[in-house]
Amino acid sequence: MKVRELPRSRLPSGVRAHATIAAAGIVGIVFLLGGAALVLLLQNSLTSTQMDTVRIVVEEDATVLANDGVSALAQNETDHGPDGVLVQVVSAGVDTGPVVYSSQASRPTPASSLRPAPGETAVSGRWAVPWPGRLHEPLVLARGVQAGPAAYVLLAVSSQEAQGEAVRTTAVLVALAWPLLVALTGVVTWWRVGRALRSVEALREQVERIGARRLAERVPVPPTHDEVADLAVTMNEMLERLETSQQAQRRFVADASHELRSPIATITASLDVAAAGSATTWQELQPVLTSESHRLGRLVEDLLLLSRADDHAMSLRQRDVDLDDLVDRECRRLRQVSTVEIRLSSRPVRVLGDPLRLDQVLRNVLDNAARHARSRIEVRITLEAAWGAVTVDDDGPGIPAAQRDRVFERFVRLDESRSRHSGGSGLGLAIAREITLAHGGTLTIGDSPTGGARVTLRLPLAP
Repeated sequence: MKVRELPRSRLPSGVRAHATIAAAGIVGIVFLLGGAALVLLLQNSLTSTQMDTVRIVVEEDATVLANDGVSALAQNETDHGPDGVLVQVVSAGVDTGPVVYSSQASRPTPASSLRPAPGETAVSGRWAVPWPGRLHEPLVLARGVQAGPAAYVLLAVSSQEAQGEAVRTTAVLVALAWPLLVALTGVVTWWRVGRALRSVEALREQVERIGARRLAERVPVPPTHDEVADLAVTMNEMLERLETSQQAQRRFVADASHELRSPIATITASLDVAAAGSATTWQELQPVLTSESHRLGRLVEDLLLLSRADDHAMSLRQRDVDLDDLVDRECRRLRQVSTVEIRLSSRPVRVLGDPLRLDQVLRNVLDNAARHARSRIEVRITLEAAWGAVTVDDDGPGIPAAQRDRVFERFVRLDESRSRHSGGSGLGLAIAREITLAHGGTLTIGDSPTGGARVTLRLPLAP
């Protein structure tokens, strides 16, 4: 399948541009909402403070007006009247006047048309939202007052120009600061993300240079101790695994080619001899050709089995299997083809598995023990909790602890068994472990009480 190559565009459409746009947009929206809230809070705070001041004036003057009349109110305003607050007293029930009293002689006409009934209060000029046109209107608090037989309306008027100017100035500053803050956020984000992506770009360029023949190279790890550094470490670990896998694959191919070369060379040489010889030569060479053909076929089957195990495609026909019957049959077979003494200590054990594959495991393990044993092999079947175990001890030279995992690798022969005649192809234990793992079991090597090696096969019991 052809992989579509991504265009390497330098247009601002990547992570850097998206991060910049997102950061600038979020900061712009938050600042805009925060600025609007600030203007509203400022307006409400200034209006509330002004309202409290006007209300105090109205309450004091209403008390004086109700108790002592208009003349006393004039004296009270002269002595205690606040600056900037216009106080008027108008007759109740008449919208246009007359003005009975005004704290400012230059304002003879009523400042508001509010006419609340005695004991009631009315307000105008107070707005929750500071619209530009409303900031010019004065704040008016009207209180209906009953002074003897006469009813009056006490008006307290306060200009909101100063408060409006403060609110307008704040709104203008917010409006001017908003694009500057958004632009600054965009520039800083673009710069910081660009610096962060330099390491990613260096990783990309290095990975692009690394090919199948340069897996020994590694990507640079930036000294930032962040996610990019973690990505670089992970990529280096991946490259190390790929290199190890490639080396194992090349070693496997080389060993397989070497193993296949021997029977093919024998068959080719035999055919050349037979072609140049007489008719009886074919009969003399038939055992050799048959033996090498069988050896070649076994080797191909082993390679195919390992390939399926690598792809997790090994087919198993699992069912309840009498493990003791399989072990007994393999021991009887080995007694017929080997000169070593085989002692079997058996007990009934039923496991879950594929009988053909498990038979192959037992054959490989027992044949390996027979090749290395000096005189005897001891086989024992036991139960270990939820496992059925088969222990195979030989009295051979044993396996050093440092080599016990290595013997399960493919085409591995230890120094004591380098010859193909005694050591086989080097795939037996590798195949045995792969089949065991596919069954959910374990295959391990340890020290034997008889002085050689102990191979222990553990398989899950049948339910």
